[in-house]
Amino acid sequence: MADTTDFEQVRRFWQNPRVEQALLFHDIESSAAHVRMLGETGIVDSDVSARVIDGLMRIRAELMEGKKFLEPDDVDIHVGLERRLEEIVGEESQVLRIAKSRNDQIATDTRLWLRDAVFDIFADLFSLRELLLTLAERDLSVIVPGYTHMQPALPILLSHWWLAHEARLRRDFGRLIDFYRRLNCLPLGAGSLAGTSLPIDRELVARYLGFDSVIDNSLDAVSDRDYLVEFGAAAALIGTHLSQLASELLIWSTQEFGYVRIRKQFTFRSRNMPYKRNPELLEILRSRPSVINGNLIEFLTELKGLTMGYSQDLQEALPGFLELVEHLRVEIELTTMLLPGLDFDANRMHEMASRDLVNATNALDYLVAKGIEDAKAAKIVESLVTYCKERSKNLSDLAINEWQQFSAAFERDIYQHVTIEESVGSLSSYGGTSEEQVSHALERARESLQADRQRLPLRAMQKLEVRQLEGI
Repeated sequence: MADTTDFEQVRRFWQNPRVEQALLFHDIESSAAHVRMLGETGIVDSDVSARVIDGLMRIRAELMEGKKFLEPDDVDIHVGLERRLEEIVGEESQVLRIAKSRNDQIATDTRLWLRDAVFDIFADLFSLRELLLTLAERDLSVIVPGYTHMQPALPILLSHWWLAHEARLRRDFGRLIDFYRRLNCLPLGAGSLAGTSLPIDRELVARYLGFDSVIDNSLDAVSDRDYLVEFGAAAALIGTHLSQLASELLIWSTQEFGYVRIRKQFTFRSRNMPYKRNPELLEILRSRPSVINGNLIEFLTELKGLTMGYSQDLQEALPGFLELVEHLRVEIELTTMLLPGLDFDANRMHEMASRDLVNATNALDYLVAKGIEDAKAAKIVESLVTYCKERSKNLSDLAINEWQQFSAAFERDIYQHVTIEESVGSLSSYGGTSEEQVSHALERARESLQADRQRLPLRAMQKLEVRQLEGI
């Protein structure tokens, strides 16, 4: 049988158009930096270097105008770029092939693309942390039941709850800062895997492209994709934290809890039950991180068992990687949009914090302070709580003679210890939920946020400043 398979049919199996489109500008950027270095070091004539760079900038301008240079017969973007450059500058386009290969070029382009994405994510995450601190300041005196095992435990300040979520994102931010140092290393100049005999200056290219350093082992440079896994793991943690936030807000927004009302523009009317509005955006926040987790497992599975050196398997991770970054940004941006659209019912939360006898711990502390042994005091309070539940009473509803049925140690000052406000205020250890401690924690969190701002890479800080000027 005659082989009727043409090149375009085969090509579609190993080149993903979305990946090629994402990397086009970065391929031009890295190629121009490399050619500039070749001219600076005298490996090629400086005039030739200048003409080739001008040609590359012309192609870049064409892309900015919406024109395309890739054709079906191009094996990949590198070959397509060489072909279009040859149409502009002739045989001098062959300069692009000197002292580099597709292997170190794709490794460089991927790092450049991810670096730009990380700059945006830094700014997104910083803005979300600022929002959480604003909400914490707003809700400094609002009391909400705290839960363990999904059961009411102790009352806490809603501000304390917001700060707990900001603390998680602060750690996520720190992980990204640490990761960025390992990401921002240059592979270009490693060749196909073993370097080159030409006297190239890789540090010069690193400066042109804004890399902090070069990868010093050429074999590692072309095969390393640790940064995909490392970023994926950081993204998975961010997604998990936002999913947990969304999960609790979804529970709080139910009719049974009634702590939160989601504004109309952030809900969707049920088609079959028009009286009912569904919190689908919060459900997206809760579920979307599962896709990020899947992408992370994909990267690990694709890399597992690869021999040292370049192989097409390294390309297979890229479509999922673009997807992961997109999903992470959706998670952060949607959270930032939704949180100001939530209205909290402080009276309802206060009522529920009182109803569930979460201030019983204060009665226990009261007895211990009176000299009663811990175990005995615990049994007294357990009996008190059972007594209240059987009669649908709160501790503050009990008459003094009811208190004294359980222990003569109870005196009239017990009422000062079993209010919800007293219960919250008594939790005054460092990091606790008393208003004084939460105020200090809020101040520390703001200081940490500003310190983290100074740790941002310059371009990430510039993006953040532009957003803040534009009020985004």
